[in-house]
Amino acid sequence: MIENNNLKVKIKQGIPVLGTWNTIGSPMFSEVLSYSGLDFLIVDFEHGPFQIDQVQDYVNRCENNSCTPIFRIPSNSDWMALQVLDQGGHGVMAPHIDDKDSAQLLVDSTKYHPKGKRGFTPFTKAGGFTNLHGDVYAEKANEFTLVSIIVESKEALDNLDEILEVDEIDVVYFGAYDLSQALGVPGETRHTSVLREIEHGLRKVNDNGKYAGGFVAQSKDDIKWLLDMGMRFITYEVDSSIVYKAVNEVTDWFGKELKQ
Repeated sequence: MIENNNLKVKIKQGIPVLGTWNTIGSPMFSEVLSYSGLDFLIVDFEHGPFQIDQVQDYVNRCENNSCTPIFRIPSNSDWMALQVLDQGGHGVMAPHIDDKDSAQLLVDSTKYHPKGKRGFTPFTKAGGFTNLHGDVYAEKANEFTLVSIIVESKEALDNLDEILEVDEIDVVYFGAYDLSQALGVPGETRHTSVLREIEHGLRKVNDNGKYAGGFVAQSKDDIKWLLDMGMRFITYEVDSSIVYKAVNEVTDWFGKELKQ
C-alpha cells in the first residue's frame, strides 16, 4: 500500500522542488530521468504519446529512485484521474481549471470521502491489491495524493481568488504559453503583460500557503529567476528539449569542424 509521497513531504516543509516535463513515451527514458536526482516528473498525457495502461510502468520506474510521478491528464476528467491514481500515480495535474467549480471537480475526483468523491476500491496497485488495509486506505490515500491545477486562461486569472478557496489543492501551475496566447501575445512568455499577470497570481498563491509553478526554465539562471520571483515548484526543461540540445550542440560543432 502507498506510504510517503516524497514530493508532498518537501512541500509541507516549504522546500523548493525541481522536476521536468516528461513527454517522450518511454518508461525506460523516464527511469533515466528519475536517476538524475529530480524531485518529480510530470508525465504529460495531454501532449505526449502515452497510453493509460502504462501508468503503472512509469510509476515503478520513478519509485525506484524516490522521484514523484505526477500525471498531467488531458482534461479535467474524473475517470482519467481515477485510472491514474488507481494505477499508483502520486499526483494529478489537470489543465484548464478556469473557476471554482472546475477546481472542486478535480478535488472530488482525486480524494476519497470526506474530502472528495473518488471511486473506492482497495484492489489496485495504489491499494496494495488487497482489502486487508481497507479501513485506513482512504485516509492514507487522501494524505498521499498531490493535486495540481493549471491556470492558463484569462478567466482563470480573474477567478483565481475563488479557485484558491478550494481545499486540497497543493500546486498552482501558471501555463505561460497558453496564457501568452490568452493575453494576445502568443509565444511571448516573458512579455510584460504575461509577467504582470503571473506575478500577481503568484503572490495570491503564496499568500494562500500553496506552491506555485510556471514557465519552463532552461538554464540555472532561469531557475534562479523563478526562485527569486517566489516560485517553489520549478519545472526545468522538457525531456525532448534536453536530448535535442545536448546532441545538437555537438552536431553543430562537428559541422563547423569539418568546414575548417
